[in-house]
Amino acid sequence: MITMWSGTPTRQEMDAAREWFESHFVQPLQDTEAALPFSLTYGGESACPQTWQCRSDGDQTFVFTDQQTGLRVRADVMCFDDFPAVEWVLHLENTGDTDTPIIADLQPLDLACPHLGPNTVLHWSKGSDCDIEDFAPQQATFYNQWTRAIGSALGRSSHQALPFFNLESGDHGMVGAIGWSGSWQAEFTREQEGFRVRAGMPRTHLCLHPQESIRTPRILLLFWQGEPLHGHNMLRRLIVHHHTPRPGGQLLQAPVCNAVWGENTAAQQIAKARWWVDSELPLEYFWIDAGWYGDGAFREDSTVFNSEWAGHVGNWWPNRGPYPEGLAPVGNALREMGLGFVLWFEPERVREGTYFTREHPEWLLGPIGPNYLFNLGLPDARAALTELVSGIITEAGVTCYRQDFNTDPAPFWNAADAPDRVGMGEIRHIEGLYAMWDELLERHPGLVIDNCSSGGRRIDLETVSRSIPLWRSDYQCFPGFDPVGMQGQTQGLSRWVPLSAGACDRPDTYAFRSALSPGMVITTNIFERDPVEFAPPDWLRRMMEQHQRVRPLMYGDFYPLLPYSLDNEGWAAWQWHRPDLGEGCVVAIRRPQSAIAGIEAAVRGLDEAVAYEVEDLDSGRVETAQGAELAAGFTIRIDERSGTRLLVYREA
Repeated sequence: MITMWSGTPTRQEMDAAREWFESHFVQPLQDTEAALPFSLTYGGESACPQTWQCRSDGDQTFVFTDQQTGLRVRADVMCFDDFPAVEWVLHLENTGDTDTPIIADLQPLDLACPHLGPNTVLHWSKGSDCDIEDFAPQQATFYNQWTRAIGSALGRSSHQALPFFNLESGDHGMVGAIGWSGSWQAEFTREQEGFRVRAGMPRTHLCLHPQESIRTPRILLLFWQGEPLHGHNMLRRLIVHHHTPRPGGQLLQAPVCNAVWGENTAAQQIAKARWWVDSELPLEYFWIDAGWYGDGAFREDSTVFNSEWAGHVGNWWPNRGPYPEGLAPVGNALREMGLGFVLWFEPERVREGTYFTREHPEWLLGPIGPNYLFNLGLPDARAALTELVSGIITEAGVTCYRQDFNTDPAPFWNAADAPDRVGMGEIRHIEGLYAMWDELLERHPGLVIDNCSSGGRRIDLETVSRSIPLWRSDYQCFPGFDPVGMQGQTQGLSRWVPLSAGACDRPDTYAFRSALSPGMVITTNIFERDPVEFAPPDWLRRMMEQHQRVRPLMYGDFYPLLPYSLDNEGWAAWQWHRPDLGEGCVVAIRRPQSAIAGIEAAVRGLDEAVAYEVEDLDSGRVETAQGAELAAGFTIRIDERSGTRLLVYREA
């Protein structure tokens, strides 16, 4: 018997998802009374595309055409055959000879949910706001008629709230994911006779010119029965299988990186990378962050806090002070050492006085303050920027392209939109972002994209399909940050997104274990000039080898073993489980002010009839216990404050 909370779909769930797909996409082709799961107003009236000319192109493409005006709505749908989930994106095209009437309030998700009964609970997580509470789990219960809206702030998809949700109604529910890297809003309403969910861009009021087309945010719904975490874990598995990059044809391995400041000399960077190799440490990527570009005077004591790095975004060439021969010598040296090369860019923000403001102001929106927005919605501009970035990747031997974005784009888009084109600036920019990333990935097989946006402010279904967030919050930008914030990020984000990276900034086991994630970023020496021994190599090797041991397990199911809390008087504990391997691991953390020396933890997802070997990776001690014993709860003891334990179990 497998204990509850497994991420494996059941036949009943698969059948329910297929039935939902048939009733909401197939049936409306024959029955005009059947409701589609999306909506729009057209020419000032609520549109009913199922009453237009309807056809299917294959099993999962549905086309609705208004013959009077030529507006065509195409729904590209995926009804998964391995998960109880349905995913779709809408494409709207004007096939006529004149502008369409106004398309407004375009909601790619507008769904009545009669299966969601009284007291439905909405689960979601905060987004990233450079705060200790980044990604904190949230919930709200709909006892009476009530509307609750969540969404992004100012044009970045996970700034304020993550674009994922889970609706729980008794012993069943529905997980939702929104694939859109700009502005979105989801609205949940308890109506008198049911429940309604709507999601999409918050501002659409536009016409389409002849032959013009746009796309909408992507929507994914996953249907679960049992417990909410079962739905979360099916989502994690679906993302690993269907929405995780595969550089070189292989599933992305979240990397272990050493991040350093960009305004160091090439010789210093190479020497710092060499320290890892000479110390025989299992580092995978060397990461050069902001400060390597432009034409400012080289500053020996430069850091992110005292330099002009932001003033040169837009001047994308190596600074000849620290890099007299460009970045190629660094890339060549890293390749010879067997290390990947992460290089920071911020191409969408353009500072006043930099190259593009002088040479191609027509490619920019703004300014707002000292910043412009590079308009990725212009094909010629995007092509030129892609060529520029691609050239640096090739010349420097970059293997991980790190794209940051430190400005809010919505004010630029809103200012540029005409009254009859509201939303178009954002749509074109987001379409352009995906086109740029897709072209870079096509040009550079094996390239990894690190998705950064003031930390983790652009994490959504579309970006995780192309990238990994290696710096998931700017909370850890500040030296000496409280590791409890890193613990909270893992507990909040891992419910929705399988792959991300934690950051460790000090040679301390409590801090390292707090950061344990599929990827790891070690920043202990980020602002050092020279390759000083910033951590005892033996300790660092042990920590990194333990991470290598458990990293494959982190691609499996995730279970919080204690309620989410940031209280330094408490504990944190969670589990990753790989049922396909018969293995998993438990991370337990006693915080600095906790007076509690032990907890009872019930391990999830185990086969109760199977014996498991449980190994303490610090002591090496191995014990054997039945799955039923571990599932019922066992004691984890940590005698010292700011202490941790890392336990690995496997079928005996």
